[in-house]
Amino acid sequence: MFSIKASRSITFLCVALLFSSYGVAQNLILNPSFEAYKACPSNRMAFDMLLKDVSLPTPSSGDYFNECGTNDFNVPNNFKGSQTASNGKGYAGLYFYALNDYREYIQLNTSKTLREKHPYKLSLQVSLAETSTLALKNMSIVLTNQKVSVPNSAVLTASRVDLQEGMEFHEVALKADNSLSNKEGWVTLTAEFDAKGFENHIVLGNFQSNENTVLLENGKSVTSGDFSYYFVDNLVLEELPRVNYEKDKIYVLEHKPFEPKGYELDEEAMASVKKIFKYLKANAEVQLKITGHSHDAGTPEYNKFVSSLRARAVALYLKKLGIDDSRLVWEGVGDTKPLRNGNIKDNKPANQKVEFVMTNFDDQ
Repeated sequence: MFSIKASRSITFLCVALLFSSYGVAQNLILNPSFEAYKACPSNRMAFDMLLKDVSLPTPSSGDYFNECGTNDFNVPNNFKGSQTASNGKGYAGLYFYALNDYREYIQLNTSKTLREKHPYKLSLQVSLAETSTLALKNMSIVLTNQKVSVPNSAVLTASRVDLQEGMEFHEVALKADNSLSNKEGWVTLTAEFDAKGFENHIVLGNFQSNENTVLLENGKSVTSGDFSYYFVDNLVLEELPRVNYEKDKIYVLEHKPFEPKGYELDEEAMASVKKIFKYLKANAEVQLKITGHSHDAGTPEYNKFVSSLRARAVALYLKKLGIDDSRLVWEGVGDTKPLRNGNIKDNKPANQKVEFVMTNFDDQ
């Protein structure tokens, strides 16, 4: 038995998966794919003149493109490049980087105010326009409690947003599934976050000055004429089910073996451990027992060693996130307690796992 503090006894009652499937969630963003339009685009007009439930946080306006638009504002071919819509017939276009910190933003409404401390998932898709000479390394969104409205087209920094009376806001970083230099297809950006309880608007754009914007290297020096322009489409905001665990019930951390070395946490595992952390943080009376498993490919000693490393990796990551080690107990059992009804040889990957149990421990 290995433990960060003194070991404590626990009874395993049953085996369950960490997260079960749930029904299709409601998209909380109004006009998320820019399909509700007032007129077909034919020239440079402000978003709010063309699109329903869309507004401008600054005087600058991006562009709206639709299959019904003129040549310059058509889909797929327009004055910024060629791209089919990710969803429906239209999409928006924004300058994320330009001379003198010029920026364009788009502001969308949510159908209701987000619920405090509830988890949400946001996703959207972007495509770098062919005419762009620069690509951003990362992107983010800002969630607010009211419409942002500032008087000029300079970069919308946090300090500028904060000047607006009664404004509450927070920025959420987005994670891309591909390079943001992609001009061929659409790159999906996602983020999961807990709501503060005031959010009812979302602002998309670049909130950093040119000096502070991190660009992807292209081997060339940046000149005054360089810019980064992205097409934007298909925003989705969904409320996720709150993480809840029954006491004294076994959960399996993930659905695939540890990668790449068999005992290091991959991104999927870390995301799952962060959910465990949130639950432990919100339930201070709860403690956690972690058990690592392995298949029977090696010697019993080696199998137990590797399974111990798996359990230890989870415990150490939780400690790094802020859980006191007095609330954590971990051990590796090798191949002595196989998952899936003991069918090890047919399901070797299934046993390269970690189980965990939420409980109130009794001191020995």
